[in-house]
Amino acid sequence: MSGSTAGERSIPRSFVAERLASGRILVRHALVDAAIARETAPLLEDAFTRHDGLAVAGARRLVREGVAAHGAFLLHPKGFVRNGRGAPRDAERFDTEVDAIDHGVAVVAAEAFDAVRGGDLCDPMVGFGSLALVAISLESRRRGHGRTLSIAAATIEETAGAEDAFEREGFRSAIAAAHFRNHLGFDGEACDLDAVAASDAHRRLRWNAAIWGAPAGFGKYEARGAYHWDLYGSHDAYRRRADTLVAFLLSNLGRDAGAPSLPILDIGAGDGLFAGLLARHALRVFAVEPEREAIAIADAKVAAEGLSDLVTTFAGSAESLPFPAHSARGALVLDVIEHLRNPVRALAEIRRVVVPGGRVLFATPAWRYGHRNDPVYHLDEYREEELTRQLAACGLSVVQTARIRGAYDDIVVLASA
Repeated sequence: MSGSTAGERSIPRSFVAERLASGRILVRHALVDAAIARETAPLLEDAFTRHDGLAVAGARRLVREGVAAHGAFLLHPKGFVRNGRGAPRDAERFDTEVDAIDHGVAVVAAEAFDAVRGGDLCDPMVGFGSLALVAISLESRRRGHGRTLSIAAATIEETAGAEDAFEREGFRSAIAAAHFRNHLGFDGEACDLDAVAASDAHRRLRWNAAIWGAPAGFGKYEARGAYHWDLYGSHDAYRRRADTLVAFLLSNLGRDAGAPSLPILDIGAGDGLFAGLLARHALRVFAVEPEREAIAIADAKVAAEGLSDLVTTFAGSAESLPFPAHSARGALVLDVIEHLRNPVRALAEIRRVVVPGGRVLFATPAWRYGHRNDPVYHLDEYREEELTRQLAACGLSVVQTARIRGAYDDIVVLASA
């Protein structure tokens, strides 16, 4: 399985596969030393005796400053994300179910490897590159051969250049990314979860209850009223944060391609604070919000501020904006993306509605290991590289990133549609 023809040698091999004495298949990235992979194999094989329905067992990968990954998620609101990235080195002490093993070393059940044509997927002439092991993992689950687990006891040190190689030969490779999309039926970096949910072919991929389960209903406005306006009036740190975000967008609007007469979208506008702050600068704003109670509060507050001629509220969601293409000059997406079930579809809508070159400002609480800023309403919190990766994968050009620290710890990204 690890051999190659003379013609193949001109194409770098990302993965090498060999059959173990048990009949299972050891798959290692070409950067991982064969001896290290074989030393890890017994720990991975042991997982098959401890877990029912297991198709792929992968080793977690460590780097000096923390856990590089214990597997990866692709069918995820944040798109492709390495599970555990940024967590403390000893954070993962239990076997963890994931969508795929993306790198390093894995053992695959023989029947699963043969059924998904794993040898072909690892063949550089086929063109999957560094996405081969991801494809083996997902295809094994999709065909009903079993789960993919990252095994806590099986640990390897991350090899130098491993992530660069994964990107270069995987998602950054037009050939590998196209093979993946054609074979699996979705974009590995930016999966539209609603499209997956509507596909019978992907039924077995929807295993993760944390992602596919129903979120909590949002009742903050009924309970707390115009709490953003109240915070702006009473808390200096919140007011400085809000003014900084508005000033940041205003300073960049002059460089966008949108006509000044077009409105700015405030997506997930809540009680309308940011729409009102923009209107104070004589800008037209379309405030989009799914919560009826929030819309009523926003209308009342905007009217009280004398800004009703500049701010128009709309009932709608980020995933389905009620506007024609290229009808907005720019957009605010502040404290919103962490609430979304399907950010990929929302980002596609933003690209559709904002004029090419129009500026889109995102702000979201930074992910912190072991703590979520809002454990009830935040479905996912981001690291900076996760957010910028998702925006780029969805066709938005990242212009600038920043952080707001102090009382808040926010990731701020200015992007171009």
